[in-house]
Amino acid sequence: MTTIFDPDATYRPMRLSAGEAMHIPVRAGTAVQVLAGSVRLLGPARWLGGSVYRAPQRLGEGEWLLLEDGGWLEMEAAAASSPGDTQLMLVEPAEPLIWLWRRLRALLQRGGRPASQQA
Repeated sequence: MTTIFDPDATYRPMRLSAGEAMHIPVRAGTAVQVLAGSVRLLGPARWLGGSVYRAPQRLGEGEWLLLEDGGWLEMEAAAASSPGDTQLMLVEPAEPLIWLWRRLRALLQRGGRPASQQA
């Protein structure tokens, strides 16, 4: 299985034992990829019809989910998961200012020319 590599993103490998749950803060645009096992996710809270709603998702090996909103993410490994632990990869987008700084620095190193015009 391959994970798309973005040099500006933050990669957070995680491992959950069968039945283990974890709550973590995530930014909007974070992707969750299941590398092994299966996991139940409760995404960040949203308002729906005047009440709070958290969309439940179940992901199996090789599946991924892109979170549109930031907030608290609840992850729980399936109790009868495959032999071994559930392995996840969280890919968080770079902070906007860090991304901008890296892009500007790369542009200046190329003499102000886009990469497509490099000889």
